Amino acid sequence: MPEPFAAVLRRLREARALTQEELAERAGLTVKAVGALERGERLRPYPHTVRALADALGADAAERGALVAAVPPRTGGRRPSAAASPAPTVTAGGRTPFLGRDAEAAHLTSLVTGGASGRVVTVTGPGGVGKTRLTTEVTLRLAGAPENPFPGGIVTVELATVREPDDVLPRLASALGVPENRAAPTVSALAPYLTGRRMLLVLDNLEQLLDAAPVIDRLVAACPDLVVLATSRAPLRIRAEHEMRLETLALPEAESVEAVTASAAVGLFLDRSAAAGAPLDVDAGNAAVLSRIATRLGGLPLALELAAASSRLLPPSALLARLERHAPGGGLRDLPDRQRTITATLDWSHDLLEPEEQDLFSQLAQFAGSFSLTAVEAVAGRDPLPALGGLLDQSLVTRAATIAGEPRFRLLEPVRQYATARAPAPPGVRSKLAEHFRTVALDGRRDLRGAEVTTALDGLEADQANLLAAYRHHLSVGRFGEAADVLWGSWLYLAIRGHALEGLAWTAGLDEDVPPQARAQAAVARSGLLWVTGDIAGMRALADEAVTLARALDDPATGAEAGILAGSAAVFDGEPAAAGPLLERALVDADRAGDRWATAHALIAQGQVGLVTGDLDGARERLVEAERRARAIGNAFTLATALNVRATLTAVEGDHRTTAVLLSESTELSVRGRLNWTLGYSIPGLAAVAAQLDELETAAELFGASASLSADHAVDETFPASRDLSAGGLARVRDRLDEQTFRRHWDAGRLASNSQIAARAAELMQRARG
Repeated sequence: MPEPFAAVLRRLREARALTQEELAERAGLTVKAVGALERGERLRPYPHTVRALADALGADAAERGALVAAVPPRTGGRRPSAAASPAPTVTAGGRTPFLGRDAEAAHLTSLVTGGASGRVVTVTGPGGVGKTRLTTEVTLRLAGAPENPFPGGIVTVELATVREPDDVLPRLASALGVPENRAAPTVSALAPYLTGRRMLLVLDNLEQLLDAAPVIDRLVAACPDLVVLATSRAPLRIRAEHEMRLETLALPEAESVEAVTASAAVGLFLDRSAAAGAPLDVDAGNAAVLSRIATRLGGLPLALELAAASSRLLPPSALLARLERHAPGGGLRDLPDRQRTITATLDWSHDLLEPEEQDLFSQLAQFAGSFSLTAVEAVAGRDPLPALGGLLDQSLVTRAATIAGEPRFRLLEPVRQYATARAPAPPGVRSKLAEHFRTVALDGRRDLRGAEVTTALDGLEADQANLLAAYRHHLSVGRFGEAADVLWGSWLYLAIRGHALEGLAWTAGLDEDVPPQARAQAAVARSGLLWVTGDIAGMRALADEAVTLARALDDPATGAEAGILAGSAAVFDGEPAAAGPLLERALVDADRAGDRWATAHALIAQGQVGLVTGDLDGARERLVEAERRARAIGNAFTLATALNVRATLTAVEGDHRTTAVLLSESTELSVRGRLNWTLGYSIPGLAAVAAQLDELETAAELFGASASLSADHAVDETFPASRDLSAGGLARVRDRLDEQTFRRHWDAGRLASNSQIAARAAELMQRARG
């Protein structure tokens, strides 16, 4: 006789030293639901719940089999199959069930892999119908297939928080890992990166960006191996598009137990009710009521989930009565029926909330993206946990990915839109939010320059949409100094993680009338972002302006950063003599400000001066000292930068073994912390070293990987010494390998992941050491 499900689940959970709370969070269930399963109060969990638990436990095949075997048969004597059904959809908020969509998933899979129906497939349908869930399920199936039809990768770009069509290409470039070395990304700049890579690009929530459709059309026309899968409430209306209209879940054909049990809409409602801690089985006493609930909600998945969240408080008959009182027909007549269904369902969900929960709901709608508990506390001005718990119970708020150990939350876009329309935020909420995220930016500036740089980068990336909203709010009310603070605190994050062009777009609202301090900080931020994009002339002009302003203000912190940028720009602009005084003053300012990070970067810039002027001994002295200071600080970005420049010096000196060691460490640091800026130096540098060591095939792979980091196949152009070494290495490889061999290894490098690149770098280092 199989071991009871409760015992199997408890045994597996305890073997992994997980609490019920931790397992519930991983599986996307409530603690109450997990407790009911372990106490044996809920004997027959649904197949999707079993799979979610198995995934959350990291169960192997035997353990999954034990979980499945422990579930008593339902109607017809069949047990749930963990192998026969697809894995549950993974969303930012955890795992949710995938019910009643197998036919649609199979059809969509055939569309994106067949190639005969157009290379842009747009899943359309009303808000809440499950477009994102379906596309996520399909990408999971494709990624897990024995032969992945997209060996070039599957990249998902979330566009719900993007409002301007001009921001779409920068967001794509960032998601694809393309360094921003142009004033603005263009289709012609992205095309070389995508050419030759059989890739699936998923664009989620495009409905507010339909004016970007021509750009997508040009992109697929220029990239014959690219397939785009989009979700939108309306089609894009471009030549390459095939529209797949997603309908609501199947409703019961009758009110019999058999018909209700077979309905996908009822199945979703039952699964979510069980997850809320109120398991139900279909029987003669409730079949009709369950059928009417599903019908009243039109089979719309989001409406079904919201209603099911209340089932722990209300039995099905009471739920139906509430739904009938909030009938969709009583809402706004100019809305489509399905939209009125969502509105009506949200209305009665909102009415179930306590007053403090309703207040918090309207406040949370003001966030531009996901948010942390700390941010909620800053806005609410009190302990938000009780009210937040109520919103989570009602599925009005969902869990997002945990960042640096801190849980995050979000409102689904249809829910956020409803909250905004239902109850405008109380006065002052937006100002509170803007002030909170100004503090987040300034705290992030500090942390980016310390040992917790990777954690700070992850946190700022999670809050990027909120930071932009805060910046724009400060501008809109004339608080230019506060707006400059947000930019001043965020620019290094934007540069390192590949969002420089988006950052430059932020700065458009700061005019010349802002106070001198704000103007100096904004000039530093703009200059640093232009450095990443390769606009050295623009970088130098703004950095020089910032130096002048900082000296007039006697502001050593701003002066140090401005001096480093101005000195570096002079070096890259071919005037190293002008860089010397700027960098000496930057060191003095850094010392006055107590800024160890700025001191290390000023020394790195002085090392670059020595490199281009031929003072190799002086360059070595400064770069070794910069590396020592970087290690003392524990800052991965500063250390990777110092290692890259030191590697250029050792390469110039012909010490290729030491160069490989330095660049291997820099690559490892950059991959681990997703430091795109420093990775753009280390990979072409490694390729040049491999060429000098006659590791020609490895060199070709690394040059191919470098091309995948640059939209126009160019290495970083800002430091001439690095550029010349890489160009020479590439010429050597092309000269000594036949074209077929070179192309094979080049293409392999273009398809390599960052972790594969890091592994290749480590192998090269070991061989270089002999």
